Amino acid sequence: MPSFIFTKMNNHQDRRDFLKILIGGTGIAYLAMQGCGRDASSEVQRLSGPNYQTLLKRQRHSIAHSYIRDKSFDEKLLQKQSLKTDVVIIGGGASGLAASLKLQDEGYSYLLIENEEQLGGAGVKGSMNGISYPYGSVYFVEESDEIVSICKRAGIQYMTAPEDAVLFKNQLIQNFWSDVSIHSLDLPTTEKDGLKKFRDFLLDDSNMPSYPIPKKLSDKEAQLDAQTSRTFLKQYKSPFLETMMDIYSQSSMGAGIDATNAYCLLNFYSSEIGNEFGKRRFTFPGGMNELYNGMGKLLNPESVKTNHLAFSVKSTKDGAEVTCVDDEQSLLTIHAKKVIMTGQKHIAPFMIQDVPEDQRIAMMSMQYPPYATIHLSMKEELFPNTIMDVWTPESNGFCTDIICSNAMQRTIPEKHAYVYSIYGAMPLADRSLLLQDDSLAKHTMNIIEKTMGFLRRPMNLIQQAEVYAWGHALAIPYPGSHNGPAQLASRPFGNIHFGASDNDAASSVENALANGFSTAKEIITLLS
Repeated sequence: MPSFIFTKMNNHQDRRDFLKILIGGTGIAYLAMQGCGRDASSEVQRLSGPNYQTLLKRQRHSIAHSYIRDKSFDEKLLQKQSLKTDVVIIGGGASGLAASLKLQDEGYSYLLIENEEQLGGAGVKGSMNGISYPYGSVYFVEESDEIVSICKRAGIQYMTAPEDAVLFKNQLIQNFWSDVSIHSLDLPTTEKDGLKKFRDFLLDDSNMPSYPIPKKLSDKEAQLDAQTSRTFLKQYKSPFLETMMDIYSQSSMGAGIDATNAYCLLNFYSSEIGNEFGKRRFTFPGGMNELYNGMGKLLNPESVKTNHLAFSVKSTKDGAEVTCVDDEQSLLTIHAKKVIMTGQKHIAPFMIQDVPEDQRIAMMSMQYPPYATIHLSMKEELFPNTIMDVWTPESNGFCTDIICSNAMQRTIPEKHAYVYSIYGAMPLADRSLLLQDDSLAKHTMNIIEKTMGFLRRPMNLIQQAEVYAWGHALAIPYPGSHNGPAQLASRPFGNIHFGASDNDAASSVENALANGFSTAKEIITLLS
């Protein structure tokens, strides 16, 4: 996994050294680097010791730039082979896994193509001192029959996710949305009333828009889609509520409430207000990786090709043709009856020949923020291990929330260790920062220092740290995205179908699984 490791820092020299060894790994195939391949790496020299070097590792991405964006390869120089199958699934995240599993269960042949060396998409995890923690996807909220069935078949067990808390005025407030907690807040009465009204609105299921989104929105749904989240929240006359929803929107939807729509905010946040209101969430140690890994183990290994980048997709008269390249720069052409694409929509027009112009525009309208997650192993406990996520409305945006991975373990490690994660979307204009070692190091160090200062804890509590940088992980549900662009972007094109959660311009576990299963069912109907 792309990562950096550092030990405790006691002085300014240590901090300067840290900025040289802090290395960010990119978690998406659309970012550039020197060289390519599974073991691509470079060395960075530490300032204070010319013989001290650390290894920089990143996931494959220059090959994607070369083959998808720049088309800078000579096909005549590459070895070639071909295969036939019923369906090709491009992308091994939750949606691709779901589609593959459904096709396999129904007896269809398939090939699942994944650019990275492991399956799981955003559901990858790390480990420090025996504590598993999520780099990306953390939990799910719907105990659907499909998820329950997958867990039973894979021999895995999810757990009820612990509650969240809010850190406000140096007080850790649990069960935040209860009347007692709201009443205790040091806020004007009008704001407390606004918080209660918002909570009660969320508890009325008839108010909540659903996913997957319908092909045609109702007038009420269209109005929610057209509004920014902030515009909707203004009716509650609570600046504190707007601040809370802004940090939630940044962390969970990739942008603040001025750039996301009320449709998605209401659906997502209605699951966040706590067990007291019947809003349970579920997780695994280290987040969703255990589910996705379990799904991968249920698939036929011969039908899965990791370290293969699909870069060309053609709809033909009799089916479809997919061309991909592996680590050894060997081309594989797959002839299939149907293709399911589950990657980010804005990459699709670079892969599909002759996609209609209106559909291309809709696909390109999808937005994906640069996103970094920072993971810290501490000597001491910062928060009780009964809390999964601590929201920080007074942090001025540099830290939206702190995930407490100790709360998501099945057993307590023998060694005293506490792992906390900071999730942070960045402005779209800062995407290049993920490619610049020094800039990413300074950004990460700035977030760590500010967060530790905000928590009034010394830096030397930190034992280890890791940063995971995502180039295009979240689809931002921008105003207007759900009423036309999302439906058009996911429209089948010939024998090419789409089955990812960003069909709905909203990234979530349930969305991804639902779109993957439903797309596979559509194809089964067409092939039967």
